[in-house]
Amino acid sequence: MPPTGRLAPTPSGHLHLGNALAFGAAWLSVRAEGGRLLLRVEDLDAGRARQDVAEAQRQDLRWLGLHWDHEVAPQSTRRYPLDGIPVFRCVCTRATRHMLGCHCRVKEHDKGAWRFDTPRGPVEFVDRACGPQTFAPDEDPILVRADGEAAYPLAVVLDDHRDGVTEVVRGGDLLQATATQVKLYDVLGWTAPSWLHVPILVGEDGKKLSKSHGSTELRALRAAGWSAGRVWEVLGPLLGVAGLDPAGFDAHKVARGTFRVRDDGSVQAAPTQPGSG
Repeated sequence: MPPTGRLAPTPSGHLHLGNALAFGAAWLSVRAEGGRLLLRVEDLDAGRARQDVAEAQRQDLRWLGLHWDHEVAPQSTRRYPLDGIPVFRCVCTRATRHMLGCHCRVKEHDKGAWRFDTPRGPVEFVDRACGPQTFAPDEDPILVRADGEAAYPLAVVLDDHRDGVTEVVRGGDLLQATATQVKLYDVLGWTAPSWLHVPILVGEDGKKLSKSHGSTELRALRAAGWSAGRVWEVLGPLLGVAGLDPAGFDAHKVARGTFRVRDDGSVQAAPTQPGSG
């Protein structure tokens, strides 16, 4: 059966080259198999999400040539029940958990965040680009915050299942987070999607691209005279394709590791940090 993938931008900042890399890989992967691509606006963070940014992101995606088949309901309109998930309430701060440990699992609190009572043991899965992976899941991550807002690990699993997503393509910074999501799929009795994580792009300062790297935003590049074709000339080699051509896409050819985006928009392999590897 052809796959169903998704583009899931967060409308708290404008899209940059790192977003284009991940979304381009998602588009290529689905189109190469004649699948279906969804757009889902991940606007859980009401304090940071902006409708004007969401619309600008849609425009950027269209400019890149990344058209989707259907836009599903945004996260801000959805509910995130904890049915079937082992959880406990926790009143500890991050500092308290780190310094003193947390004993909330054996207590009965009537307030606080809901944490995932994570089944112990490592998680094994296969990433389509990086190969077999083994990670320990995060220890009891928050699924619903004290204010009632769902957290990313819960929302992404429930949304992908409800939307019928069968393959997840995203940035390599989320590779390890996959372990917690696999555990959630397991306790809910659902089949997990396939996984594909693309290289991490960092700025000249060595930090992962974000809205603070304004010169790498797509709207800034467009204003500087870049075409969508030039974006794919720069990013295509990291995805193992020449331009935006799904006919040539093979997940095994996707690059691994971290790459640095220069101020002129070019991309090069980032130097290995001392003691890494």
